[in-house]
Amino acid sequence: MKQHRWLWRYTHCRRVLRDWVADAEGRQFAGSRRCLLDLRRIAIDGEQGRRFHALVTLLERGGYELAMVPRLQFLQTGHRTFKASALAKVKPYFPVGSAAGFPAESDADVVPFDLCLSDSASASPLARRTIPVLTGIGNALAAGDLAMPYSFFPTVWDQREDDRFDRYRRGPRNWRLFFGGHCSLESYSRIKKYRRLCPVDRYHVVREVRRYFSQSTLTIASDLQLESAQRQRHESFVMIDNADYRTDPSRWLGLLAQSDFFLAAPGCDYPLSHNAIEAIAVGTIPVLEYDSLFTPPLRDGENCIAYRGLDGLRHAAARIETMDQADIRRLRTGVIDYYKTHLSPESFCKNLESEHTKRLHLFSYLTPAIHSAAKQAA
Repeated sequence: MKQHRWLWRYTHCRRVLRDWVADAEGRQFAGSRRCLLDLRRIAIDGEQGRRFHALVTLLERGGYELAMVPRLQFLQTGHRTFKASALAKVKPYFPVGSAAGFPAESDADVVPFDLCLSDSASASPLARRTIPVLTGIGNALAAGDLAMPYSFFPTVWDQREDDRFDRYRRGPRNWRLFFGGHCSLESYSRIKKYRRLCPVDRYHVVREVRRYFSQSTLTIASDLQLESAQRQRHESFVMIDNADYRTDPSRWLGLLAQSDFFLAAPGCDYPLSHNAIEAIAVGTIPVLEYDSLFTPPLRDGENCIAYRGLDGLRHAAARIETMDQADIRRLRTGVIDYYKTHLSPESFCKNLESEHTKRLHLFSYLTPAIHSAAKQAA
């Protein structure tokens, strides 16, 4: 049985590799900055392949042309949607002596890579500099470890929504506080896979805010209601429960950008939610309890509204309800500055190239150091 399983897996990986090579046929390097990925462990995939997708896209949008040494063990999951999407942006690169049956790069064709990211212990001879990639979450980050930013849902990148960020940031803000997403008791009454930080779960966060704004909450449950709501100024809570209504995903960032604040309730597996990153990118101020999970942490009253527990959430709602436009504009500026300085592809690549960066950590938001920071902030 084990032999049959191994044979199936090997055949599957070779098929993924052949398809990838065929899709990339004829692709040549044209730019001046080149990065080689030499990865083996599928732990790099992250949730549904999202971390690998984020790594590739941050590098690509940051100005790197990408190549990758094909490793069959890493390609086991190469057929999955988000990983396949990321691989489509990367050129297969076969060093001499690798991958029998595929053409290796000859010495004359060897490209001097500026950078290699690798989960191997050895430095790559093909790059001027090799940075190890870490995935373990048992130890705190050490000096010289760069935390890769948490990022958007992959389709946001794939639809090139980042090209429209400036337009979203400059648009009119008709709503005061917005939430959109799933928030059922069954799925969001506890955080399942993360115990180092214990924020109030999404179900109870949304329920408490609805209770606070019980006389003025606007619930959108149809296209017609959405069109009407987008034309009105609503100085209270606007929400879309995806169990009842879900707009086209291509409109998501536009909805976020309609609001001054976004209720960034935690996810179901981990507190940190991609919705919070998307809100920050378009200049919408996140309201959240897991500010310490960002690197560096968000700051209450500077680039977020942070709270602790249900009492803190009620106080945050009162602050939002009475905040004047001057303070909202100041907070929005802080949010946009945070994105540009710490979450954008340009800032990531700049930090990666720094002489102070010795290793790249893909899951810093799950490490013990985050727990310590959260306790200090409480």
